[in-house]
Amino acid sequence: MATNPQRGAARRDELIEIATRLIARNGARGTTLGDIAHEAGVAQATVVYHFGTKEGLLHAVLDARDAFEDSQLWRLGDDPGMGIFGIIAEIVGGWAKNPELVGLLSVLIAENIGDDDALRSRLAGNYQRTIDRLAATFAAAQQRGEMRRDVDPHSKAIELLAFLSGLELAWLVSSDIPAAQTAKAWAAEQVASLTPASA
Repeated sequence: MATNPQRGAARRDELIEIATRLIARNGARGTTLGDIAHEAGVAQATVVYHFGTKEGLLHAVLDARDAFEDSQLWRLGDDPGMGIFGIIAEIVGGWAKNPELVGLLSVLIAENIGDDDALRSRLAGNYQRTIDRLAATFAAAQQRGEMRRDVDPHSKAIELLAFLSGLELAWLVSSDIPAAQTAKAWAAEQVASLTPASA
């Protein structure tokens, strides 16, 4: 009996992994609970038992993706300072290891651009929280003298995510582009241009 909760958690994780892969490939609208159950070799009732509804499953998939992103982006803690640029380069370098997670967000954003779409509010909230955390990181770096004072932290945070999102889309379309090298060079340029001359 003691192993049942562990088995249930393992099954839930497996379903999330399968759902992530199918949604990244076919979109949420092109993926049914039945598709996920079939891929997992279980009855659809098992999927419903763990997630209730398709929307519940989508939120669980996003929960897992958000947790993974946080573990990567904030691996040096809440205030990595200028080290955030090196972290971004490392994340891009690891895209090939997790292609489904890379493509997942782009697919879900494309499917939820309308104000009344199911995940629009959550996706917008996640984006704003990341912007706010990055802006706070840059502001703290300025206070320590690591970043030039004439740089607007909020604008730089938006620029960072815009660079990452654009490179991600290009890589998803053509995975042979030198994304890792591009990100590494960009990160080095950012640090060089943003560091005060006296530092």
